[in-house]
Amino acid sequence: MSNVPDKPAWTDDELRTLIDFRRRNGRRWKSKLLDLYLFGKDDSEPNGAGLRHIRNRQGPSRVDAVIKAMLDEAEDRLAAPARPRHPGLVGPSR
Repeated sequence: MSNVPDKPAWTDDELRTLIDFRRRNGRRWKSKLLDLYLFGKDDSEPNGAGLRHIRNRQGPSRVDAVIKAMLDEAEDRLAAPARPRHPGLVGPSR
């Protein structure tokens, strides 16, 4: 989702962690998270291990580059109910 070639793609777990952090911290979520990273306090937050994982794997600059539309799309996609593997097979025939 980014043009940065040296960083791995965002995983669903990473996106869920950012979405949750954004939900809990409002529109200035990125600023708050970057401050937590700067002062090493991210691990004291709910899901701190996930936030630290994102910092180590993606880096603060990649978090700073996240745009609202990307997280909105991920939130919609991850909230959608899972589709059945075989849509025509609903249950046993009678």
